[in-house]
Amino acid sequence: MHTETKGCPSCASLAETDAPAPAGPNRLSHWPIQLKLMGTIIPFLNNADVLVAADCTAFATPWFHTEFLKDRKVLIGCPKLDDGMQYIEKFKQIFSTTPIKSLTCLRMEVPCCGGMTVILREALKQAGKNIPLTEMIISTKGDLIAERPVNLA
Repeated sequence: MHTETKGCPSCASLAETDAPAPAGPNRLSHWPIQLKLMGTIIPFLNNADVLVAADCTAFATPWFHTEFLKDRKVLIGCPKLDDGMQYIEKFKQIFSTTPIKSLTCLRMEVPCCGGMTVILREALKQAGKNIPLTEMIISTKGDLIAERPVNLA
């Protein structure tokens, strides 16, 4: 069921409705999800487990909602097509002002997508934060091929 909004929602949780949830995968808990559309004060990230997903990941794997999005707040972006320096600055500000429990970077196996992990590591360093960061890598066929903690040192 469509939840009606007035204007463009900005950093808001999606309203719950009385309509039954469709069978199948989880739904987004907030909108927007695109990092470029976010401010730096994002209340729904307070004490959250955050998934930072490269744009292509949701299309590459059929388990995006059930395995990766489950119980996490999501932000998406592309480390190749978007400005990595702007991402570092935005994440630095977010990490400096928002208590986050954990970060998971979900990216594709292609080399350019590794930039998302680099961006997150640098933003954490600049913010002086030691938030646990895990990198998960999806193959171009949609399979999870690696999951590992990221050394922040």
